[in-house]
Amino acid sequence: MTSYFEVKNIIIKLSFYRDLVDAIDNRIISFVPLDFMLFRNKKNSKNKGTILKNHAPLIGLLIVLIISIVDYIIVIDISLSILYLLPISLTSWYSTRWFSFILVLISTVGWFIAEFAAKTNLHWLLLFWNTAVRLIVFLTIAYLISSLKIAYEKEKKLARTDGLTGIINQRFFLELLRLEYKRSIRYDHCLTLAYLDLDNFKEINDRFGHYVGDKLLRLIAQTIQKQIRETDTIARLGGDEFALLLPETHYETGKVTLQRIQQILKTTIEVYYPQVSFSIGAVTFISLPDSVDLMLNKADSLMYEVKKSGKNRIKHHIFDKSYLSIQGLGNF
Repeated sequence: MTSYFEVKNIIIKLSFYRDLVDAIDNRIISFVPLDFMLFRNKKNSKNKGTILKNHAPLIGLLIVLIISIVDYIIVIDISLSILYLLPISLTSWYSTRWFSFILVLISTVGWFIAEFAAKTNLHWLLLFWNTAVRLIVFLTIAYLISSLKIAYEKEKKLARTDGLTGIINQRFFLELLRLEYKRSIRYDHCLTLAYLDLDNFKEINDRFGHYVGDKLLRLIAQTIQKQIRETDTIARLGGDEFALLLPETHYETGKVTLQRIQQILKTTIEVYYPQVSFSIGAVTFISLPDSVDLMLNKADSLMYEVKKSGKNRIKHHIFDKSYLSIQGLGNF
């Protein structure tokens, strides 16, 4: 009979293996071709694990059937109960909680039939008691693993997402920027990085309250998200500052994109908040500087230059190591 302590040990082992897989996954990132890591925004976040998620119910069901058949064929007194935990764990993690419960019932029935065939002289009350115990143990494990999965996904989302606007937060943005930095160096691609700051945003909070200010930030994030490609990244850095990463984007393309975003933002909010405008500092990197921090500093500096020189403009420069300087091709 499976005891409470055995169940506890199983859960601890499952948690350990999950952490081990995550650690290996993070380590492997360094060896994966960086162009494969480019498509890493919302679309790919949803696609991650799609194969296992879509096929986990079928795989789990097939494994249960195989184990049940083997358990039925083996007439000697060998318990295969623990083997049922493999498909139950698989479906509990990659499929829905309700399907894992259904698989638990199927597993229990399979074990019951095999036990009944192997032990014909076993009293029916004892047989039903053993079956009930395994059903409870299997259900408990399925519930705990599915709860662990839900908590894990929630924490992963919170760690990467800005809680107010729903877009990428600063921490995850820096991770993506580092990946893009390495990819651009490897394949000699350019990229454009932009900092966007709201002008006079404090007046909105002071006059209408933080509720209206938060609503405005969400509107801006949603508007920008609709205007960029799936390979582009918009992130909230904190307060009223946003960052925009445009991979493989030359100066002219970046200029058109930023002008379009600024114009659409202005059209969207000027009816309600005419005092709000946008100061944008952007750098197109033909070649990359020595570090990601230097990239961030250059875009941030340009944005603050706009703030100090009258606001509501875009200052867009080109960085090329061959010239050992930033070249300004225009403010607009």
